[in-house]
Amino acid sequence: MKKLLMLTLMVIMTSMFVKAQSGDPELDYIKKTYAKDKKTIVSEYMNLGMQDSAKFWPLYAEYEGKREVLASARLDLINQYVNGYSTLTPDQIDKLVKSSFDNTISLDKLNSDYYDKIKKSIGAVNSGKYLQLEIYLQTMWKAVVQSNIPLIGAVDKSKQN
Repeated sequence: MKKLLMLTLMVIMTSMFVKAQSGDPELDYIKKTYAKDKKTIVSEYMNLGMQDSAKFWPLYAEYEGKREVLASARLDLINQYVNGYSTLTPDQIDKLVKSSFDNTISLDKLNSDYYDKIKKSIGAVNSGKYLQLEIYLQTMWKAVVQSNIPLIGAVDKSKQN
C-alpha cells in the first residue's frame, strides 16, 4: 500500500511539475486532480469518525486554501529558475534563494498554526498524524522537483564538455 501511494504521488507530482511550465488551463486541471487525490489519501489515512470529521474537514479546507497560495508562489520561483537558470545573475540567484527561504518559513508557520488548530479540534494524536502525512507529501514534492531541475552550475559544466 505504501509503495502504491508513493508511486501515485510521484506520478501526480512529476506531472504537476512538468505541466506547470505549460498553459494555465492544464495547471488548473492538474491542481484540481491533485487536490482531489490528496483529499482521498488524507481521508483514508486519517480514518476519522463522524464527529472528528465534522471538525477536521473545514480546517483542512482552510489550510489547503492557504497552502495552495504558498505552493503557487513556490511554483513561480521554480519556473523563474528553470526558465532562466542558464542566464541567471548572482543577484537573481540570491533573490530566488531568499524568496525560497521565505516561502519555506511561511509553509512551516502555516503547518505549525494548523497543527495547533487541529489539535484543539480533534486532539494531539490526530493532529500529529495529519501533520506527519502533510510533511511527508511536501517532502515528496520537494524531492520530485529537486530531481527534475538542473543544479546551479550544471549547465556551465555541460557546456564545457
